Amino acid sequence: MYQSKLGNEEIDHLFEAILTLETLEDCYRFFEDLCTIHELQSLAQRMEVARQLDEKKTYSHIAEDTGASTATISRVSRCLIYGADGYRRALDRIKEKKTRDVPQEERE
Repeated sequence: MYQSKLGNEEIDHLFEAILTLETLEDCYRFFEDLCTIHELQSLAQRMEVARQLDEKKTYSHIAEDTGASTATISRVSRCLIYGADGYRRALDRIKEKKTRDVPQEERE
C-alpha cells in the first residue's frame, strides 16, 4: 500500500468518503458541500492543466486556455514527472474509460 507523507486519520476518512461516490451527480453534491467554488475551480484547473500537459500542449497555450499561471503549470508538470503518479493514474484511467465507452466499430 502507498504510504503518503500526508496520511492521517482525517485524510483517510475524507478519501473513504470520496471512494463512496458513484455518479457524477454524487460528486457534484459532495464537492459542492465540501469545497468553496474557488477551491473546486482551482482543483479543476489543475486537472485540466495536467490533461493538456499530457497532450503535449505548450505552457503558453495552456496558460491562455485555462487561465493558469506558469507557476501552476510548472508545479503540475513537476508532479506529472516526479510526483506520486496521482495525475498519471487518473489521466490513464480516464483514457481507458473513454476507450471502453467507444463502440468497437468506431475504434477501428
